[in-house]
Amino acid sequence: MSAGWFAMSLHALALLAESEEGYTSKYLAGSVNTHSVFLRRVLSKLVQAGIVETREGRDGGYRLIHKPEQLTLDVIYRALEMDTVLPPSPADPNQNCPVGYGIPPVVQQIAQQADDAVLQLLSQYTIAQVRDLARQQFELGALIAASASPDDERSNDNLSDNEPN
Repeated sequence: MSAGWFAMSLHALALLAESEEGYTSKYLAGSVNTHSVFLRRVLSKLVQAGIVETREGRDGGYRLIHKPEQLTLDVIYRALEMDTVLPPSPADPNQNCPVGYGIPPVVQQIAQQADDAVLQLLSQYTIAQVRDLARQQFELGALIAASASPDDERSNDNLSDNEPN
């Protein structure tokens, strides 16, 4: 599974946490900035895992099944069947080499420890926290933009005049 699916899922789920009624795939895709057909493919894994449900028909869409305060990120990561953080080498090592013979189980052990650490970290965050942190970033960006003086905006506009043609 592509690592990008996890970030897209977090985005869509954080947005779904905003409304008990849910949203259409078109609305979600507009926020994620991807095609709704692709996003539906990503969300289908979350439907299969019982994290979101679909509603058919004209007012159809997606809705969180669980409270966002109780839905931890490790559950989402597992539902998406993410690849290991440290995938094995695509090459088969030379079995006649002492290092080549022994490296696969060593890498596998390290990869398992990395995966366990990632899951442990993700278990500390909920979708509600992701939503709230994203909103804080938006509000911070709005404050920064609002505090920019007109002089700052003119100086930024002048920078674009100096770009090479």
